[in-house]
Amino acid sequence: MTSAPHDPGIQDVPHPALLNTWKHHAGWVRSRIAAAVSNGSAGVAALPAEMAVVGSRLMDFYTGALSPADVAEFVFADLKGRALFAFDPLAKWLAERGEYALTELPDGSKWTIRLGPADGRYLHLHPGRWAPHTIRVQANTLRSAVMAHAHALVTGRAADDLEVVNEARKLYLGMLPVRELTGAGGLGAVIAAL
Repeated sequence: MTSAPHDPGIQDVPHPALLNTWKHHAGWVRSRIAAAVSNGSAGVAALPAEMAVVGSRLMDFYTGALSPADVAEFVFADLKGRALFAFDPLAKWLAERGEYALTELPDGSKWTIRLGPADGRYLHLHPGRWAPHTIRVQANTLRSAVMAHAHALVTGRAADDLEVVNEARKLYLGMLPVRELTGAGGLGAVIAAL
């Protein structure tokens, strides 16, 4: 899924990279939660609509320290060094590799490179599966973690408090409560990552 034109994260990623920051970047999501909270309850209430770009599937979520711009710039440098940065050589190279390739960044994270549209952000990036600084996350788990953090900050409580999580799920997402905060890619782990 590509980032929608109204996605605020697109401004944080240099052209021609396409990186859905809502789906794939914990640091960016943390900053977006803080910005929403700074606008009070109305800012927090606007988050669920923004998260439409998350979709409904399982995704890989980068939890490392590199910014979205850093990720893109490291990938750009790698591809430029191998004369693969322009669309045509990149398209040919990716076609020879089954339509995607992995590159490793200085922090040890691995990023998948795919081809986007030739007339726009053609360098589609997302974290590699089961790579360092990456967790696998369900879309509703990410939404719940985001809203738990935002609700906790607005109410002066802890995001990892089960009561806060369930209030946020009900109030902002219309979801049923959960019985526990699970780890290893579950809601507890995503809350901790944010």
